[in-house]
Amino acid sequence: MRSAIHATVLLISLGSPAFAGDTSTADLIAACDKAAASPQDKTVPAGIAAVAPEKIEAASAIPACEAAARAAPGNPRVLFELGRAYRAGKNYDAARIRYEEAMRAGSALAASNLGSLYAEGLGSLPRDDREAARLFRIAADQGVAAAQSNLGSFYQNGRGGLPKDDVEAVRLYRLAAGQGYAAAQNALGNFFHNGRGGLPQDDVEAARLYKLAADQEFPSAQTNLGYFYQEGRGGLPRDDNAAARLYKLATEHGNPFGQHGLAYFYQVGRGGLPKDDVEAARLYRLAADQGNASSQNSLGTFYQSGRGGLPRDDVEAARLYKLAAGKGNSYAQNNLAYFFQEGRGGLPKDDGEAVRLYKLAVDQNNAAAQSNLGYFHATGRGGMPKDDAEAARLYRLSAAQGSALGQVNLGNFYQQGRGGLRKDDVEAARYYRLAADQGNAVAQCNLGILYANGRGGL
Repeated sequence: MRSAIHATVLLISLGSPAFAGDTSTADLIAACDKAAASPQDKTVPAGIAAVAPEKIEAASAIPACEAAARAAPGNPRVLFELGRAYRAGKNYDAARIRYEEAMRAGSALAASNLGSLYAEGLGSLPRDDREAARLFRIAADQGVAAAQSNLGSFYQNGRGGLPKDDVEAVRLYRLAAGQGYAAAQNALGNFFHNGRGGLPQDDVEAARLYKLAADQEFPSAQTNLGYFYQEGRGGLPRDDNAAARLYKLATEHGNPFGQHGLAYFYQVGRGGLPKDDVEAARLYRLAADQGNASSQNSLGTFYQSGRGGLPRDDVEAARLYKLAAGKGNSYAQNNLAYFFQEGRGGLPKDDGEAVRLYKLAVDQNNAAAQSNLGYFHATGRGGMPKDDAEAARLYRLSAAQGSALGQVNLGNFYQQGRGGLRKDDVEAARYYRLAADQGNAVAQCNLGILYANGRGGL
């Protein structure tokens, strides 16, 4: 899952409530707290509910906090909350000014949020990862969970002049996760999921952390937990209905990974959802437009085959495959390679480029690409030497992953005794059956011939 910078966000409208002339300073500060208090601010008085960034109503929060700032000039919490209100209204320059004032007054939270403005390059600020890292460190050293998490992300990705350092990222994520910060819980879960940063690969711990973050409505964690339910990982039961529910929640927040997971469920009719290619295409497009490589590839396949109410359009399919392949998506690399192999989608017929892309996908253990590259070895295409032994090796890898294409090609090699394999109709029939059961027409035909001739033990 991609790491992100987390701070405040969204919403703008107009209008300002009236404040009575005799309203006390304490009442004005309380009104600002009620409108824009941060969930991370430990100085907020008891009884006042914190407001998540996306829940701040800028139209009422800005005048409330401006009134409090006039009544209590130099109050760091009020200045910080006023900055949050301006950011909620997308007035990033006003937010920056208030964060700077709050930081000078001693607010570490303001340093963290100011760092986010620099990291994202909002308002008139240029994107400046080094300044963002400096500010995150100031706040992180004072225990601000968001800053610890964001600084961890910078170490994870080597941003802000920092070295790529998964171990340091884990240390910072642990600090923030220990304070209940959802983004850090999700990031730490991902590190356990993949066994990174000196952590053991531990799906059970990953699931626990994903659940903590998902329970706080963190969309990426909802998607990750949904995937664990989909696959039955981390000690969780395989539960498509639970997965679909979590994908829906993430989709409601516009999360592209949730959109992709939900689209796939509509495509195949899982999780209690009807099989609906039109809805799948709609969701794939939403995720693809946000740069999600898996959805770009899936939407490409819909254009290639004319599914989901989309026209059959190889040119658009090729465009989408290129986008996804450029992000390292192995399925798109395989699909784009096939288009170069066949000269489709406005692309030239180019076996050399097809081989290059197949190899990239094979390096990621893509089963279809293993079979396709095997075919190039078997036929000596794309500048490859004709090498049946290497073709057989690749077909076997592909078949072992359940690829019908790999199974039918390996069956054919057994039937012909190629690639160092003994001629064996029984083994050929076994692989043809595996592929035929997946609907592969070539395998069905080959198996029928074996039946007709009483071969392969049939």
